[in-house]
Amino acid sequence: MNDCLESEKRKIKCEFLNLRNRINPVLAAAYSVSIFETVKKLPVYKKARVIMFYLSYGSEVFTDFMVNWTLGEGKTVVVPTIKNTVNIEMQAVRILKLEDACQSVYDIRQPAPNPKKTVDKDDIDLFFVPGVAFNINGYRTGYGKGYYDRWLKNVPFEKTVGLVYDFQITDRVPIEKHDVPVGVVITEKRLIQVERN
Repeated sequence: MNDCLESEKRKIKCEFLNLRNRINPVLAAAYSVSIFETVKKLPVYKKARVIMFYLSYGSEVFTDFMVNWTLGEGKTVVVPTIKNTVNIEMQAVRILKLEDACQSVYDIRQPAPNPKKTVDKDDIDLFFVPGVAFNINGYRTGYGKGYYDRWLKNVPFEKTVGLVYDFQITDRVPIEKHDVPVGVVITEKRLIQVERN
């Protein structure tokens, strides 16, 4: 990555994290509920049997209640687990309740790696993706580690949904060749159906 692009990514990340961290928690909770109301209407959500949620961290769109709702519907929920911080490897591990995610990596909750509960990504019907900022073409700026871009490589575009507050939508997201867009971006105000390039 060239220095200019790296500098721009850091700038966007810092700016939008600061914006997000200033959101009133009560408002964030209300926005998160509104976002999930839209999620529940998605045909891909309705049909999905195995769904990968991220477990919200800091001021991200809240997902705990989404996980509980989805488990209550009898769907299988998997969440990301960092398998290897050196090689930037992530895997999906099934949880039966939020309390199963009792470990922490980068201050993010995750279950302990467990080969018996690991789910192959080909068996996952829907992937929810966090981000610091998204554009209307589904590209995102994350935290800079690259876990999701590696993980989502070769995942069908239509199975990926970004969850974000509307003020995090910007046309200033820097894009690199290895970046992977999501198929849908949902905010509390709109659903952005991304056109495949």
